[in-house]
Amino acid sequence: MRSALQIPVPLRRAIDADSLCRDHPCDSLSILGSFWPNSAKSFESRLVKAFKESDPVALSQPHISRLCEFYADSISRVLKGERFDWVARVLGSAEAAADRSRPQGLLVDVICARTGARDITHLFHRSGSRPPMRTVPRLSGPDALRARIRYVVQDLFIKPAQLGGSVLLVDDIVNTGASVRVYARALKDHAGVERVLCVNLAATRFARGKDGHGTLKLGLLGLERHPALAQVWVSSDSVFHSNGSCPLLAPRPRVEVRFVAERTSAACPRCAGR
Repeated sequence: MRSALQIPVPLRRAIDADSLCRDHPCDSLSILGSFWPNSAKSFESRLVKAFKESDPVALSQPHISRLCEFYADSISRVLKGERFDWVARVLGSAEAAADRSRPQGLLVDVICARTGARDITHLFHRSGSRPPMRTVPRLSGPDALRARIRYVVQDLFIKPAQLGGSVLLVDDIVNTGASVRVYARALKDHAGVERVLCVNLAATRFARGKDGHGTLKLGLLGLERHPALAQVWVSSDSVFHSNGSCPLLAPRPRVEVRFVAERTSAACPRCAGR
């Protein structure tokens, strides 16, 4: 018979949404860049989308490993020497438990290999997959944070532990921040964690930037070392160009990450030939 300490805690019973709306449990919160959902010109938006859609990672190698290395570099810079003992990530909507074949799992592996921290995402599990929050209409509007907290906790469990120390909590695209609040609160209350350092790869942007986030621009330092991660321009004729001023580029192109464009578009013989 298992002891009470081993029984997973249902967070729908353990976390009060109203209290969590008032008190942010993250000791630091960093966002690397912006995600503009409808932009055809934002390269950082395409970069984080390429990261999320490289699932399973085996189908996007070696590019996704290089992208994870880039994001790990960016996280290291934004943390400015902060030390942590553990790393956890927010589960994706399709995950009932942590799946190491997902890009988020690979990013955590890269961070742990660099720092010696240990992955504790396995402490969390859900009763099943669920629709992404962005697709659920009732999770928007003036009460979105409270509604999203309740949505996150409804089927989320944590295995109790006594870890101590600090944890780096990683999420990909933040909207209201409900997920990191829930995970950080759970880690402090039920895993004995003392400090939670939260990092999101991007924030969903609204209202032409008048959404309270100020200027959020992803630093691209180091990306130039990886040609497959370069910005390209894809025209309506499904040809991608390395040069945004190429005379063969049709009007109103969209930007894309090169390795993504290579899957569906031909390379311009003038500027993007191999």
